[in-house]
Amino acid sequence: MQYKTRGVVLISVLLIVLLLSSIAALIGNNYFTAFKRAQFIEFQTISLNIFKSIESLALKKIDNELRFNSKIHSKNNPLFVDNFLFETDKGIVKGKLIDSSNCFNMNSIVTRVSGRYKPNKQNIDVFKRLLIFKDVDRSIIEEVVDQIIDWIDSDSEPRAYGLEDYYYTGPLSNPKEYTGSRIFFSLSELKSLPAIRQIGWHVFSENFCVFPNNALNLNINTINENDIALIASIFEDITYSDAEYIIDNIPENGIKNFKDLKNLFPLYNIESSKNYVKFSSTNFNLVLSLSYENFISDSISKIYYGNNNNSYIISRIYNGI
Repeated sequence: MQYKTRGVVLISVLLIVLLLSSIAALIGNNYFTAFKRAQFIEFQTISLNIFKSIESLALKKIDNELRFNSKIHSKNNPLFVDNFLFETDKGIVKGKLIDSSNCFNMNSIVTRVSGRYKPNKQNIDVFKRLLIFKDVDRSIIEEVVDQIIDWIDSDSEPRAYGLEDYYYTGPLSNPKEYTGSRIFFSLSELKSLPAIRQIGWHVFSENFCVFPNNALNLNINTINENDIALIASIFEDITYSDAEYIIDNIPENGIKNFKDLKNLFPLYNIESSKNYVKFSSTNFNLVLSLSYENFISDSISKIYYGNNNNSYIISRIYNGI
């Protein structure tokens, strides 16, 4: 009997030890999870505070540069080469300003006349050429143009290939929505247009943007190899290879005016596109990243320098926080 009793006691003790070990492991795992969660929340808070602080520095940097030099912004301008770099006890922060003006502003398809948005034929032609360079079918391009104009204008009359409220709110449409009757605030708003979905969103991942105005221009001094199709669309009478040549031969120190541009490329007819060409920028992207141990966060802040000589954050995208 004594041996049987001892056996029962031993088994009971082992079961208790096993149970306590399981409880300890569970508590330890929960503690570790809670600890990592607390670390992430702290990292998230720190990231947001640091990003907003550097945004303030970037706004001041842009304001100071453009108040004293608003005529020429070349690739070697201090705005673009003097990057932000800070090492703190909470990680390493890196940041840089990028000229974001070299893209087709979707809001430039219309122009504001007497308080109403009307089609801008010249800019629409540039838009069509750009999509053709991207191998988009011409018939679909007409649908895109009409649907964009119908989305922006305030009337309820659909264009030939356009769509007004009754399409988006009809029984086959889910979710129900209305046309904007305003300019676009974000490029992603284009996804609501059927013609855009038909083309594929990947087509608009490069060379297209949205600015809070109806202007269409580019800074010829900061164009690069990603802008070949855009340049060939802006300059109506040049080919794709001509656009490559122009981009490859823009001097690092920049071009001062349109006369110098014409002298640099005398063989090309660029006079008709004079209104699209600028030599400085008012639109920027601030790209930031923070890394600490196993945590990484980054952000992209779009900055617009307004007519009142002040710069503003018009949108932010965060990742990792």
